Amino acid sequence: MYSVFKLVKLFFVLEWRQKFAVQGVIVQMFASVILIFLCLNLIEIQVWNALFWLMILFNTMNNIARGFISESEGKMIYYHSICKAESLILSKIIFNSLVSLFLLLVFTIVYSVVLGFKIKWIFAFVILSALFTIGLSSVFTLVSAITQNAGNNYILIPVLGLPLMIPLVMITVKCSKKILSQVLVSSAYYDIGALLLLDFMIIYLAVILYKFLWKN
Repeated sequence: MYSVFKLVKLFFVLEWRQKFAVQGVIVQMFASVILIFLCLNLIEIQVWNALFWLMILFNTMNNIARGFISESEGKMIYYHSICKAESLILSKIIFNSLVSLFLLLVFTIVYSVVLGFKIKWIFAFVILSALFTIGLSSVFTLVSAITQNAGNNYILIPVLGLPLMIPLVMITVKCSKKILSQVLVSSAYYDIGALLLLDFMIIYLAVILYKFLWKN
């Protein structure tokens, strides 16, 4: 049986052969940041914060094809013969999260260089953005698995993804507003803890649900 580590390694090898997907997202990042800069040369911190999370959301959504939607029936049969359901869904979540975190790093660097970095409490902001990205990657991986099992009915993506995204977005926005303040209040760490717990719940939900999808 393939372990989760071997499956993640396999996904990276396959992704390396199709580098245009990641490159396309990076080009979109650069174009979006330059467009924001040209439209809003002087940007307030609240607008900076809103645009940052909005771009992270869209950039992570572009990785939904790395879930199960792009997988052919023959490849799924191959996965079925070499691994268990838990290994496959966990490896997909880990792979998508790592790719999304890499894109987050690239985007944050470009965004900060062009528009300036306006966050005083850097450590809390980094943890928050990482947890938000992992949560979104887990949600879109689960949604893509359900969509692929339903015959790639793409209308299911917004229907199933939105209810799972709303708690992530609400906690992240609430916590980011506290991080933007001059004095970091202790409740921001409670929000980060809640986001971490929510990420674990989404991943656990994905593992449980995918067992039933795997049987089909």
